[in-house]
Amino acid sequence: MSSYGDKTPCLPYLKDKGIKLLIFDLDGTILDSMNIWNKVDIDFLGRFGYEVDAEYTNVVKRVSIDDAALYTKQRFNLPLTTDEIKKAWNDAVAAFYLNEVKLKEGALEYISRAYEEGFAIAAATALTRTNAINALRHTGILGRFNCVITLEDMNSKVDKSSPDIFNKVLDYVNAITPGSPLLPSSALVFEDVFEAAMGAGRGAFATCAVYDPIGSHDMESWTLFSNSCNYSVKDWQDI
Repeated sequence: MSSYGDKTPCLPYLKDKGIKLLIFDLDGTILDSMNIWNKVDIDFLGRFGYEVDAEYTNVVKRVSIDDAALYTKQRFNLPLTTDEIKKAWNDAVAAFYLNEVKLKEGALEYISRAYEEGFAIAAATALTRTNAINALRHTGILGRFNCVITLEDMNSKVDKSSPDIFNKVLDYVNAITPGSPLLPSSALVFEDVFEAAMGAGRGAFATCAVYDPIGSHDMESWTLFSNSCNYSVKDWQDI
């Protein structure tokens, strides 16, 4: 992958580069939501005497909730079933996505402008479908999205370090859009997790690193992340 981490994904420039589809991760990318997950993780693991570290956050952020629960149970040898772990998480976050979640500053303006300029827009997320739809509806942007694909929609056990979810988005958008099929190189994936961005890159998608202080990044890891992607966003308000 070429390193163009100093280039911001300005919409006119993306059009000139042949980008027609924008695929957004949700948590930590356009949603200012990582604090709730961090709080849930801290409170939940704290009940058993454990602390959240960066490795744990990066794993559970990019996988399905089923795999995250299994990873949590096995890593910490918890005396709960995976269903009990998921219920504890879901109860804690469902109301947040339904009633409280906000977009990162500047994300609404960017997505609205992209919609007005005719870009296809999609979400590819490890959130549950219910939380993803509730979050997009609450923030007022659900109608701007051509599709929302979650890891729950995948038929096989994959996480976002694989390009499969991004390929599924592309297949869906091609199925509902007239004209020549879009190629991965015509789609730009926005991610705040390094492994997920690299998953998109493995599928030949263009990639954009998005900074999030909880999910991403000290400055050293952010520099590596942003330089490993075609584009980068430190702050949506700066684009």
